[in-house]
Amino acid sequence: MRAAAQRAGAGSNSARDVIMGSDPDILSSIRSSGIGAAIWTRPLDPGFLTWIDGLPTERLPDFRAVVPVHLVEAAVIAACEAAGTPQGNARDMLTGDIGALALIFSAILSVREVRVRLEVIRETMCPKFHVDAVQARLLCTYRGSGTEYVPEAPGGETRQIRQTARGSAALFRGRLWPDAEPTGLLHRSPEVTPDGRARFLLVIDPVE
Repeated sequence: MRAAAQRAGAGSNSARDVIMGSDPDILSSIRSSGIGAAIWTRPLDPGFLTWIDGLPTERLPDFRAVVPVHLVEAAVIAACEAAGTPQGNARDMLTGDIGALALIFSAILSVREVRVRLEVIRETMCPKFHVDAVQARLLCTYRGSGTEYVPEAPGGETRQIRQTARGSAALFRGRLWPDAEPTGLLHRSPEVTPDGRARFLLVIDPVE
């Protein structure tokens, strides 16, 4: 497994660091001391990218529900049917990937149900850097720009803003993380691109 930690908050007593790797097991590193986010970096299939970029936004599934983790893929398939998302290998890749990410997430957080959100985003959302009011949150951008993140800085100190790559699965600690160590890594949605192309974002939260 190749992994690289970005020591964004060296010397602090909060979880500000980001660890990245090309193996899905990297996501379990979110449990490690000092880690504010774990990112599984992975390229998406070129054919899939062409397919999802070419879909009209009304054919992208816009979906949110609390689902038992073993039924997530089936729920997303139903959402695709409702949206008229064309059937085929690319759609199967999408639904299968979301189901797999939900299973990985549930194993790390030890939960049986998850809150799944698939959002078609046409305007800038959550423009301020923040920590989510959840135990942890998984984010994956299938279309458009990835999530921006930055370590919290005292006194308004400027920090370099980084961004998750499209297709990467990023697991961020939230304010309710069950640890005395505070979370000091902030994130936000990127600005809408000048061409106005909609983003397509997966969000997975735990249900206690």
